[in-house]
Amino acid sequence: MLKNDIPVIKLRWAAWGLAILLLAGGLLAYILFGGFNLGVDFESGLSQRIRIAPVGIEVTYDGTQDVVLSISSTALSIEMRGDAGVKVTSLRFADYPSAADLVTALNAMSGITATAVDGSLKSSTLLSGYGFPATLGESAVKLNFQGSKGTSIDEVRKALDVIGNAKVQTVGSVESSTFQIRFGIKDGSTQASLEDEVKGALAAYFGSGNVVVLQSDYIGPKFSKNLVSSSVLAIAVAMGLILIYVWFRFRFAYAISSLVTLTHDVLAMLTMITLLRMEFSSTTIAALLTIIGYSLNNTIVIFDRVRENMEINKNATLASQIDKAVTQSMSRTVMSALTTLLAIVPLAIFASGDIRLFSISMIFGLVFGTYSSNFLAPTLFYWISEAQDKSKKKKTT
Repeated sequence: MLKNDIPVIKLRWAAWGLAILLLAGGLLAYILFGGFNLGVDFESGLSQRIRIAPVGIEVTYDGTQDVVLSISSTALSIEMRGDAGVKVTSLRFADYPSAADLVTALNAMSGITATAVDGSLKSSTLLSGYGFPATLGESAVKLNFQGSKGTSIDEVRKALDVIGNAKVQTVGSVESSTFQIRFGIKDGSTQASLEDEVKGALAAYFGSGNVVVLQSDYIGPKFSKNLVSSSVLAIAVAMGLILIYVWFRFRFAYAISSLVTLTHDVLAMLTMITLLRMEFSSTTIAALLTIIGYSLNNTIVIFDRVRENMEINKNATLASQIDKAVTQSMSRTVMSALTTLLAIVPLAIFASGDIRLFSISMIFGLVFGTYSSNFLAPTLFYWISEAQDKSKKKKTT
């Protein structure tokens, strides 16, 4: 426990000044950057995660069975299905350390012909992607391996210049040669036509087969518009229900204070997303709604303390009661924030994709939610209560 109460009311101008300054910076960034970095689910079009990787092996099959080739993190597997049943052969990378070793093992199988494009490549760097597991036939299935030399983002942008309207981002380290590319919908285009256009442009620049598609998503314009409107409606309904709930549980001053500070939390998170050019997607909406709930819970705990203090010591000033309430709740606030961060920070560091985006958004949300519930909501409640008291005194005189 703190020996002295935190002077929340004395710090109210500085607290709100800092909040307004942050939001002003976010508005400026929004204007300068031309809006959010919208994900494919909010901006109709094609989104692909690709990896530039050389072809190491080409595999064909001329037999009568159904043969499927699959790749895991530790092995290459061949499944042969025929009249005699199903036979699965697993070629572990530990037993076949190079591409040349894999080729030798594949050629020993009936009907399979494997050709080493680069036999020196390590089998542990074999990549799976869009299109795997692959059915083997007369057309060669190309197996890609992680290259030793990284590809720059400028090279990918140059390769896609022929298509135009491409957004390219690096995913992970430069050495991984992994990129997120996005395209808006063109008139008369379909998912298949866009994917073929991208495949052709990348093949023309990096060579046929040297690009692995790890993920491919396509969002039509109608679905995109519906998702935007549904997301806005979800946030608006959440705010409205919160206003009604706090109004009935406490009173109007508490409800307005909660609503305004929750709006601050949402705008502050959007500010950081804009400044850092993080992708704004349905994952972001999930993080926003989660933080609204977290921040509201913390604010209600503090307001409960304020109400209790007002009932216990009716002679104390409202400012001292608010300072005392925030101080009494501080240990609980800190422990709650720290335990949540302990779960989220590892995900933000080690995870990838939407999980990492959600975790980073949540970290910012926790900071802003903790700040607003302890410094913004109580001080706004103080201002509203003071204004209401002055209004009552004028009416009685």
